[in-house]
Amino acid sequence: MRLKSNTGIIFGFILIILFSSSSRSKPTTIPIVLIDQREYISLYTFISVFSIDNSFDIITRRGKLYHKSDVCVYQVGFSVILINGLLEKSQYPIIRRKGEIFFPADLLSGVISRFYPHLQVRRKNMSFVFTPRAGTGSEQLSGEDHAVPRESHDRIGFIIIDPGHGGKDPGAIGKGRVREKLIVLQVSKYLHRELKRRFKNVRIILTRNSDRFIELGRRTEIANRLLRNNVNGIFVSIHANASISSRISGFETYFLSQNPTNEDARTTAALENNVVILEDRSRRKSYKDVDFIEALMITTQIQRESALLAQHIQRGLDKQIWEFKSRGVKKADFFVLRGALMPAVLVEIGYMSNSKELKYLRRSSYQRKVSRGIARGIHTFIKKYNEMIKNK
Repeated sequence: MRLKSNTGIIFGFILIILFSSSSRSKPTTIPIVLIDQREYISLYTFISVFSIDNSFDIITRRGKLYHKSDVCVYQVGFSVILINGLLEKSQYPIIRRKGEIFFPADLLSGVISRFYPHLQVRRKNMSFVFTPRAGTGSEQLSGEDHAVPRESHDRIGFIIIDPGHGGKDPGAIGKGRVREKLIVLQVSKYLHRELKRRFKNVRIILTRNSDRFIELGRRTEIANRLLRNNVNGIFVSIHANASISSRISGFETYFLSQNPTNEDARTTAALENNVVILEDRSRRKSYKDVDFIEALMITTQIQRESALLAQHIQRGLDKQIWEFKSRGVKKADFFVLRGALMPAVLVEIGYMSNSKELKYLRRSSYQRKVSRGIARGIHTFIKKYNEMIKNK
């Protein structure tokens, strides 16, 4: 009797184990939806199936997905997302239809592979099927086991030239009521022509080509919307500086950092950031979204490439301009650079507060000279960048 009883208990355990095993290995399925002949996945379905924590700001149309220590940041209208500080790109953008958000199928499958590396993803007709990888069971792998994604070195397909200020924002004002917004617009137009001459297969775009006001966040949005899988870009914002001391002169190039190079860099950033007081109140709150800013601004790759771009532009200017001295490459927290998902710099081409330099800045011949120096630096950067791509 004891033997039969033990046999029954053992048999029961086997059934439980088999049932648990089959339950664990049951595949998870998410349907693919066709919208405008493009494949999408409903974010609501994904969140429901995987019980993902999430948030969405209806004003900025920006959202986040959370799973343990993993974070994904996205924005409607963009073809890119940021997962754990690294970029993923698609050929088409995230969309919002009738209140529901849809991710390009390749982007959301990428999120799942990062959030759940123990799951194997496969395509079955118009669905994605997720099953546990062999040997991983159903438990989430530890942080050390997460696959480290490769760095993206996509070709430079576009260059965004951003003339600072504009419209109701005059920027710095020099002697004779000369306004920064008009000087940097003219330099930017010369730069646009110079780059068009140098790059036949790269889109060259001005954020503004007239005296109009554009909010800081909109400027990088113009750039980010052009990002696609295998296509990267660069963002160059053109400005002119000012100082309490009329003796200070020279040009400098900045890349983004929350740790300014020095007090001068901090002051310059504060002056340029003051434009937010002219912006719509609903937009201003986006600059206070610290979590989003930290996630977006310091991907190691973007910061390194931005620093390299700044170095080449500063050298290009230094080789072109002999009338005033180079003030070097610096870093500071410029709002206009915060949202850029690509190499991005801000160039201060001179000091409006220095009477001698202001005279030069107003001359079309000098403006062309400045534009050639910036273009030279961009050209060198792209050449180096293309070499990096080939070596990957």
